Parts: sequence; C-alpha cells; structure tokens
Amino acid sequence: MKLEKLLSQRGLVLHSPSAEEIRERAKQVRKIRLFYGETYDAAGNTIDSMKYYFFVANLSQSLREEGFETEPTILVADTAACRNVSSDLQNKYMGLGTERSGFIEHINNVYNTKLNILRMNEYIDSPEFQKELQEVMRICESDLELMAKVEKTVPESKIEIERSRGFMYSFDEITTIVDLDVKVGPPREDLYDNIARDIARKMGRKELMSLFLTPTFPVGMNWAYFFVNEGIEYHGITAYKGGSKRLQDNRILVGRSDPEYIREKINASFISNNPEVPNPVLDIGIICEMARKRLENDDSEITLANEFYQGKITPEQLKEKVGRDVENYVLLRFV
Repeated sequence: MKLEKLLSQRGLVLHSPSAEEIRERAKQVRKIRLFYGETYDAAGNTIDSMKYYFFVANLSQSLREEGFETEPTILVADTAACRNVSSDLQNKYMGLGTERSGFIEHINNVYNTKLNILRMNEYIDSPEFQKELQEVMRICESDLELMAKVEKTVPESKIEIERSRGFMYSFDEITTIVDLDVKVGPPREDLYDNIARDIARKMGRKELMSLFLTPTFPVGMNWAYFFVNEGIEYHGITAYKGGSKRLQDNRILVGRSDPEYIREKINASFISNNPEVPNPVLDIGIICEMARKRLENDDSEITLANEFYQGKITPEQLKEKVGRDVENYVLLRFV
C-alpha cells in the first residue's frame, strides 16, 4: 500500500508523521527502525495488540516496496511487566512473556508479518544499555523540568512507590525508545515519547517520530459506560493488557474467548453514528480487516470506517459483519 494511504486510514491512524518525514528519515539511516512495545498481564493475548503488530508490518512493507531497508520490531517488555508484580510472581510473569512472544511468532507464521520479536530481558542488563540508561538518568535528574515530566508518566496513585524505586520503569522505557526512528503506539504514550525527544535534542541525536493508532475500548458496554467515564474517548483502556480496568470479560482474548460469547458482547455494544464517540465494534472490525487482508495478500486500504459513517453499513450490519469476521479471520486461526 502506498505510504500516504497507509498513514491516513480513517478509524485506524490517530496521529502520524507525514509520509515525506518518514521517507526522509529512511534516507538518513541504513535501516529505519520501526517499533512497537508492550507489557502484558495474566488475562491473555488481546486482539487489540494485533492492531499494532499488523500496522508495524504494513508500515515496513510499504517502505520496503519503495526500496528502503526496515527493521520492524515488537518488544515484549517482560522485565518491565515484572517490576509491577510481587517477587513470588516473577517467574510466572516471565513465563507469560514467553507466551506473549509465542503469540507474536504465531502471528508471524499465520499472517506473514515478518516482525522481529525482542524481549526486554535480552538487552536490559547489557553494558551498552546500562551505560545509555545512566546517561538518560543523569540528563533527567539534572533538569527539574524533565524530572517533572518523568513523574507525570506515573499514575498519581503510584507516584510515591515509583519515586522510592527511582522511576526505573520510566527510565527503562525512555532509554529503550530514545534512539528509535518511528514508534507506533497508543496515544497515552505521548508522555514517554516527548521526554525521549527532549533527551535526544540534548544529546544531539535524531528525534523519535511518534505514530499513534486509535484507542482501545471494551465491547459489550452500553451508552451509560461512555457517558460516566468522561474523557475515555481520548485514551481508552490499555490495548495490550486484557485485564485493564478489570474489563477482561469485555475484551476479545485470542485463544480464550468463545466466538458465541464475543458475538453476544458485540451485539450488546453501544454504537453511535458520531465519529467522535468511541466505537469498539468498528475498531475490532478494522483489526479483522487488517487480518483478512494479510491472509488474502490484499494490499488495498481499509474503508470500513468510511462505509459506516457514510451510512453504507448500518449498526446492525456492522455488528453482524464483525461477529463473523472476528471468528473467521482471527479466532479460528488460533485453535
């Protein structure tokens, strides 16, 4: 797919560098580093993570078709995931990291995504990373404004805990991304990305480019849920953690969710014709379209959002299509 079309797909891309900015970076480096990183929880592998895997793969493919060399990487941040659990759960969570890596490898095999899979434990203790980490920490700790930004990466309820730990979760994340070219992620990661750009400027290095995909929302919720949770349309819930906000019963967990149960949740979901209102059914439909197109080697753009908001598909038709597609193009590929 032409890069311009990939970056402008409605219902999928929320914010992106221009196609020309990405091309210019690709000309400056031997391989352009495309990246998406995530942690995980014990709830299972979410369909929402697949949106990011597919997009990184599609971005890499678009650039390769123009003659650029790419390095499309998915980071399974196992060490970061273990920072937030008790010591007796460390082994379990490292095992979950192995499972998540296996999930991505299966996606590589089924959908021909050609993604590099990297685990945080593979590099975090290396002398090179630790040297870079110390430099990032030195720059931040000598700048009150930067440290204030680091603190803002932590939820208010955990600020004292992270302060006592030296904000190591945040510093590991910032050090990991500071030298990347294009980082794909949810909009909530803008805080980390901005700090990485500030540090890169101080180091005299090229700055990270951020590409944000649309937020993730739970299925099976009525209008009242979105009304009560004011502001959810901006950040949604955590795409890669099935238990985010304790909503695992309202998520599609690949390899665990029953297709009939998912159909029930899809049919129970509130849908609005207003594109400013969260639409989890449409979001899942777009992920299914990404899956279908990779299975069928179809390089055309996704038009589902335009079709829905232009009234070519009714809410009932959308629900029926998505319930069918999520089974055929995703769930049945993991049995």
